[in-house]
Amino acid sequence: MTSDLWAALPAAVREKVDELVVEGRSVQAVFAVRSSGVTPRPGLRACQDLIAERGAVLAGRSEPGSSGSPS
Repeated sequence: MTSDLWAALPAAVREKVDELVVEGRSVQAVFAVRSSGVTPRPGLRACQDLIAERGAVLAGRSEPGSSGSPS
């Protein structure tokens, strides 16, 4: 189910979702999916499942340029 939703998202939305997931901004990632224009509009649970799945896929990646301390 979540892979079908992922495939239905426009490429730009997929990129934005991955960026938000890597940054740890899951609420914003869910919002991006729900407001992507996919019809029917995905439910909150489906979006949460998708974000969790993307988190597992992207595990170990960190925000580009981040060193863990402010610059």
